[in-house]
Amino acid sequence: MAKRKIVMALLCGAGFTSVLLLLIKLSSASGLSLVLGLFLIPGGAIAALAVRSQDTYPPFLVWGANAVIYAAASFAALSVFGRGISAAKIRLATIWLVFPVIILVGLACVPALNPLWPHNMTELATQEKSLQSALRLGMGLEESRAVLRSKGIQFQEEPEKSQAILLSREDKNITATAGDRVISARFETEASQYPCGYDIEVVLLFGPDERMKDQYIHRLRLCP
Repeated sequence: MAKRKIVMALLCGAGFTSVLLLLIKLSSASGLSLVLGLFLIPGGAIAALAVRSQDTYPPFLVWGANAVIYAAASFAALSVFGRGISAAKIRLATIWLVFPVIILVGLACVPALNPLWPHNMTELATQEKSLQSALRLGMGLEESRAVLRSKGIQFQEEPEKSQAILLSREDKNITATAGDRVISARFETEASQYPCGYDIEVVLLFGPDERMKDQYIHRLRLCP
């Protein structure tokens, strides 16, 4: 009896998690996706603990963690509310669940239908490296402007009248002195991994000789 409940609970957990992902994908343009996304937080928290050094988490890890969590919840519900259900009925319900759950899990494994799957991350890395190569240290101010304009990037430019900290990140700090000139930009990309999107942040520092003496060109993760 207990084994049948465990199998049924696993099917319920896998099916519920898969349906949740498909509904989030279908409602991605509405606020409903954020509400549905709350149900992914338990598995997401486990994935964050398991992969602490990464900005993104393997989709199957998040899916699997949530499936196990909701399977445990289903087993608890069956144990409490299903005491009067016979073993034969549980067996029959389990058989009926197998094929629908297999189909749902299969659909959830398709990257185009799974919002947890990273989208355009390779393109983001290419775009990032391309900008870093095109805007190299020692480049002139006018040439740098031309590069940004050629890529359709809108930017702001201003002179620095005193020493100021322009950027402070874990991996980079940029400080300007009086007489320097700064070009900055931030633009949206098509890269994403639910529920976060990515911008690219650009900070270029030029000395009084109008030569680039420091730069920061890196992705910026934006989450709700």
